[in-house]
Amino acid sequence: MPEPIVVTGGSMAALATADALASAGQSVELLVPAKGVGAGFAPMRKDGRALELGVRLLELHYEGAEAEQVPPLAEYHPEIGGHRPFTPLVHDWIAERAGDRLVEAERARMAIDGRVVDDLYFTTDPSVLHDALSDEERAVIAAEARRAAEVEGDAGLLAPERAGELAGMALDEASIACHGAAFHARLAEPYAAKVLAGGTSAVLATLRRKAWVPLFWPRTLAQACGDETVTFHPDRPFHTIAGGGAGQIVDILMERLRAHPNAEVRTVGALEAIAPANGSGVRFEFSDAGTIHAKRPVIGNAPAELFGAAGVEYTPAKARTVILWIEVDDADLLWAPALLNVVDADCPVLRVSSGGSAAGPAQRILTVELAHDQDPAAAEPAVRDALERFGVIREGAPFTVAMAAAAPTFALPTAENVERFARARDELRALGLDADIVGGAADFAADALNEQIVQALKVTEERS
Repeated sequence: MPEPIVVTGGSMAALATADALASAGQSVELLVPAKGVGAGFAPMRKDGRALELGVRLLELHYEGAEAEQVPPLAEYHPEIGGHRPFTPLVHDWIAERAGDRLVEAERARMAIDGRVVDDLYFTTDPSVLHDALSDEERAVIAAEARRAAEVEGDAGLLAPERAGELAGMALDEASIACHGAAFHARLAEPYAAKVLAGGTSAVLATLRRKAWVPLFWPRTLAQACGDETVTFHPDRPFHTIAGGGAGQIVDILMERLRAHPNAEVRTVGALEAIAPANGSGVRFEFSDAGTIHAKRPVIGNAPAELFGAAGVEYTPAKARTVILWIEVDDADLLWAPALLNVVDADCPVLRVSSGGSAAGPAQRILTVELAHDQDPAAAEPAVRDALERFGVIREGAPFTVAMAAAAPTFALPTAENVERFARARDELRALGLDADIVGGAADFAADALNEQIVQALKVTEERS
């Protein structure tokens, strides 16, 4: 019998790779950590509840990405948006595992000036601005966008030939150049300022999806806010998994792997050291499992853990995430938003989403993400006001704060962090590990779920 392919780490890329390899007939040994399986995509468990770590929705369709036009997996490179041409493969892979539990989520919404309208940020649909803004605001934005189109061209900085120029810009600079000052001040900066300190000035334009602030062609924005026909028609519905939310994909994968005859799942402690093995392969040292030698493994450990085990310095500045999980009776819930983005600067709530599972059958968990500078211990009154104001719960409805937390989470999408990552990755590559590296350590922008699944499919195709 051939030796099993060793896969290490608890990232979604590690789990997906082990599952895909086993399904392709390969023998697999998955070494997962005692804590943190599924990384940030897995919900926390507390007192019989499953609490998702922020909004968790599946992006399984993009305009222009059709099943008959998927390029060969060999052409995939981990980078921001690199997964998009391969989205049909991600859809089919998740659908095969979730079955009829995979359902389309309700359309995302946003709250602006106290009103709830269709969302702009996650859908990137500029046509919603007709209902979101006043006639006067749209007229100003349309005029500025037309001027931007005259100066920068219809596509502005999003023209393919200007990719190098965009790569060196902060998001605020790119937003003002493409949209004008009015749109930027009204919709881009207020939202980004809630996500992270520094707002759009702290985000690289190419990493705007990390802050969920879109860039539009100047001509598209002029059309959406003027009287012209909008020629850009995004088709990006979100999906979830019925019965508890998208985070259930972690449980589905682990159940499949533990039951699969081609897979063995072992729990190990922290990865403390990694180096090329004498002769061939890779030597791993775990805190509780000693030394393990593996021939051409797949490494899916988190970047900080992997770089640290290799003796490589990597300490990125991180965003602060603040969340309250609210448990409310179904009878008091007027609306369970799949996603509600809150633009209004005077409201400390950033996003409201539903997912996870409550302690009782007639209750629902709402995940309420707050602006990065909020104190979760003092946020309950503001959260109640927002949920009542936006018609999520009835006025005066009792609810329980199942948990409140504030912690550093994702690496800030700054030029400094990208440079730190690049240096660490170069040092890791210099070790000459005979392995495939998947997950967040593959590229600074490759930690999104879709990116990790495409990485898994590519490695499986190469190994089969």
